[in-house]
Amino acid sequence: IVLGGLGFFVWEDLLQKRCWRRLQLYSKLVLGITAVLIVCGAVFFLWTEWNNPATLGEMPAWQRPLNALFQSVTLRTAGYATFDQAGLRDSSAVLAILLMLVGGSSGSTAGGLKTATAGVLMLALRDGLRGREQVTLRGRAIPQRRVMDAMTLALTVLLLFLAASMALSLMDRVPFVQAAFEV
Repeated sequence: IVLGGLGFFVWEDLLQKRCWRRLQLYSKLVLGITAVLIVCGAVFFLWTEWNNPATLGEMPAWQRPLNALFQSVTLRTAGYATFDQAGLRDSSAVLAILLMLVGGSSGSTAGGLKTATAGVLMLALRDGLRGREQVTLRGRAIPQRRVMDAMTLALTVLLLFLAASMALSLMDRVPFVQAAFEV
């Protein structure tokens, strides 16, 4: 599932370069963000769902970390589940929504905004908070046009997501988080 979410561009780069230092900046960005999303998601699900009898709580202790890890991976790419997603606590459901919105990487089998887009947005936020006008990663400038493209895409997706979630919540008379999860 993880390999499918990385995309062909990263696969090709990994197969050709075989060394972290020689990888393209895009591949490093994708691999770094993928790792952060998987690890942070797994830790969060493990922490919030550990005692939830509707999700991880009824599983043996040794299965809980594996299922939390699987949950973190599958939400962004494959959409499989090892437990009933309706049993998630609201905070876990919101994280699941965010992971689904990000999705995988360009050229992959996953949907979503894409990891590189999310990465550019986080870098823009970091540099904006530091008062910098130029967005950089590892001493290399990211063109302003790319940053604006990422912001335009993210805002468009976010507005469509919120509108569809509100419409579904109102039409089907279901809680907003449940409607947002479905959207």
